Amino acid sequence: MTQQTLASSIGLMAGTDEDILENAVREHARMVYRIAYSVLRNHHDAEDATQETFVRVLRYKRKLEGIEDPKTWLAKIAWRVAVKRSRRGFSTSLSDTEMQTASMQLRSGLASAEDSVLGTEMAQLLTSFISVLPEPLRAVLRLSTVEELSIVEIAHVLGSSESAVRSRLFRARQILKEKLLALEGKYGNKP
Repeated sequence: MTQQTLASSIGLMAGTDEDILENAVREHARMVYRIAYSVLRNHHDAEDATQETFVRVLRYKRKLEGIEDPKTWLAKIAWRVAVKRSRRGFSTSLSDTEMQTASMQLRSGLASAEDSVLGTEMAQLLTSFISVLPEPLRAVLRLSTVEELSIVEIAHVLGSSESAVRSRLFRARQILKEKLLALEGKYGNKP
């Protein structure tokens, strides 16, 4: 469902608060979708979660006017919806290889074949390293790197303290760094 279609359908249901809700959809639908996709890893499930997020916003539209930071509020709702959906057993239908292929399409056509293969292998390696991180570390890393949320915003989304978010983010990055250094030490000395 496109942003405009989603905005229109919510706008029809919103009644008097139509403008506020449409603005929220217009401004934040991509962020909500990306958060849902980062958890669910499936386009259709992420679209459904995005729609469900804005339906929840509709339910609580009276609160929308009083929200100081709608972006963080929506991110928190999106995160909870996506996590709830993922726990209910929504499977991921795109494999890591398919996701990497899509990201490769965004790369410059001028990159050499060797660089492309190396980049794909590195991305797959990082994806596998990230996938084995404990969920609290993975969640913080996703919101920080994929959604580029601030520490304060991540803390609000996850219902955690800023110091806990900083600590988890540091630990997640440290683990990834250690794994990459170990891999480099294992294979880096070969000609």
